Amino acid sequence: MEMTGLGRRHALVAAAATLLALAACSNEAEEGTGESTEVSDATLATLVAGDGDLSVVSSALSDAGLAQVFDGAAAYTILAPQDAAFDKLGEASADLRTPEQRPAMVAILRDHIVPGYFTPADIAKAIELDDDGKVHMKTMGNHTVTFSGTAEAITATAEDGATARLTGEPLRASNGVAIPLDGLLKATSGAPGAAAQ
Repeated sequence: MEMTGLGRRHALVAAAATLLALAACSNEAEEGTGESTEVSDATLATLVAGDGDLSVVSSALSDAGLAQVFDGAAAYTILAPQDAAFDKLGEASADLRTPEQRPAMVAILRDHIVPGYFTPADIAKAIELDDDGKVHMKTMGNHTVTFSGTAEAITATAEDGATARLTGEPLRASNGVAIPLDGLLKATSGAPGAAAQ
């Protein structure tokens, strides 16, 4: 059935009101979490490379040729394990960074990347609005990561059961967000669950 001119106008007004309400909710969520709303003009690759706590992820992205992806225009969110998360792996961490293990490292990194621009405040709001209190996102590795918790303590859980908490200030770039994690979202040998306890 075709809308009349008046019907279309009402539909457009309703859609605009909904978008404004969502934008207001997003701003409230960011203010409520104490999260910085400042967006850098730099690309995601540049911000990650400049963060001293993400040097392992930055090097791995460069070695794997993935850094170029985050210098482009498409928006991505990197769930970025901090260097301390890799340190918890012990010898397995050094092994993962060898040229022979590059495919394994790339596979791990792909499961820490989701398409789109999501801040912790966005994730917290989605958790709050979900009936089950969980948000599921598909990674570049074609696996699902599930977020749960509250704005103050969001946990990410991988399909294999590995968990990590979102920690620290997100890096908001012109083309994406890097959210620091305190663990890896991949169970690896030598690091049961690859999770921070």
